[in-house]
Amino acid sequence: VAVEDQETSGSVQLDRFLPVVSQIIQENRLQPASPEKLLKAFLTLDHEKKGYLTKEFLSKAVVEDGEPFTQEEVDEMMAIAIDAETGHIPYEYYINQLM
Repeated sequence: VAVEDQETSGSVQLDRFLPVVSQIIQENRLQPASPEKLLKAFLTLDHEKKGYLTKEFLSKAVVEDGEPFTQEEVDEMMAIAIDAETGHIPYEYYINQLM
């Protein structure tokens, strides 16, 4: 809100945005999500409460919804997240791998 363009509601000029983001990063105000928040997010996606997500479903979700991941980010995540035996993503195990 502090950097929003007053003439065009909802717009932000890059030259006003970058210094604010740089300051936030320098102050370490953006912390990674807690394991509890990550689990809550995965549980929200796991409608059937199976304890895992498929590679296809999660790939589609992180590329098409919200702030999209790049293909490189998806590949990096999948390299750690996928269970080699089942081909699924057991998200509680994945969260533990991240911590």
